[in-house]
Amino acid sequence: MKIAVQSGLDIVKITEVTSHYVELDETRINYPFLVGTDNAVTDWVVTNKSIGADAIQNLPTKGYELLLIGTGDKFTTLTPDITRLLSRLLPYEVMTTVSACRTFNIVAGEGRKVLLAALIGSDN
Repeated sequence: MKIAVQSGLDIVKITEVTSHYVELDETRINYPFLVGTDNAVTDWVVTNKSIGADAIQNLPTKGYELLLIGTGDKFTTLTPDITRLLSRLLPYEVMTTVSACRTFNIVAGEGRKVLLAALIGSDN
């Protein structure tokens, strides 16, 4: 699915999301990843495509005002332990990866500091 992008902004731009990859600034990413408005794309280390405490505790949240978590093609609720851990870090939203990517573009386009942590595909 192609995603609308505001032009003329000096931010990471997500232009396409499929079950197999996310396209950021013309680079296709096909693994769980992190990207922030002021950070390059990096691997998001998750175990068995499951968002556990280790995946959350290692997020580079310093300096961000919002965390978006993309759970792949399907929405997946997080365990109460994980939501408690997240609530101590910063405001967050959990949604499908397509929705998280759209929201990232909107929030980043507003000039806000946002971090996206996303899973790819439907094996979550």
